[in-house]
Amino acid sequence: MSHILKSIPLAFKMIFKDPVNLLLAFIPTAIAMALYLFTVVTVFRNSDRLVSMFRGHIYTADQADVLAKIITAVLVIFIFFVMSWTFVILVGIIAAPFNSMLSSRIEKKLIQHLDGADKKETMKQIGQSLSQTFKNELKKLIFIVFVAALAFVLNLFPLFYPVGIFLVATLLSVQFIDYSWARHEMHFGACLKDVTVNIIPYSISGFIFLLLVSIPIINAFVPALATSYYTVLWLHRQNKIQ
Repeated sequence: MSHILKSIPLAFKMIFKDPVNLLLAFIPTAIAMALYLFTVVTVFRNSDRLVSMFRGHIYTADQADVLAKIITAVLVIFIFFVMSWTFVILVGIIAAPFNSMLSSRIEKKLIQHLDGADKKETMKQIGQSLSQTFKNELKKLIFIVFVAALAFVLNLFPLFYPVGIFLVATLLSVQFIDYSWARHEMHFGACLKDVTVNIIPYSISGFIFLLLVSIPIINAFVPALATSYYTVLWLHRQNKIQ
């Protein structure tokens, strides 16, 4: 249990103390922020079209202006909520090669005491691993959708709310622990055993990140931080670092 809190400062250190890791962490965050900005700008630009559907019921320009502001505000809030719950998966897929390399560099730095790495070599490795990484992410996405669907069904019944939240929290942690699993070529049985043995720290930390995911803008930083955190936590749980 102590590893849950113990991994937090080290996860931050692994990102901010290494320029290459910081760059790898910044890219997924930049992608997330760009998606937010693009969506919000698109909504604002098309608010007039939405208002035009109600023009037959609007009698003054002031009423049209107020309606436009209300519709725009509601849509922006709605989009923030939708993106809060879906974008970690979306950004995780887009940024998978960068997160995979970030996780790999953190492990090497902690275990092999890597002093640094050439940026060009790191980017070259990212390019070479694109195909395989996206294949792994597709398999992960199928599994995530299945478990998420199960959690959704359970949440339809108040009695099973805790079970649904537990599944979603564990699922979120698995999404990032998978980088370590894949790097060590762990088969499904070994991965399932790892989750079973470490279900408490994985689910508790997953719930914390689940809360962060629900906060717009803040969740833009979740993919990179979660990648670093779960790499450190996994190494702790495997007794590879103290």
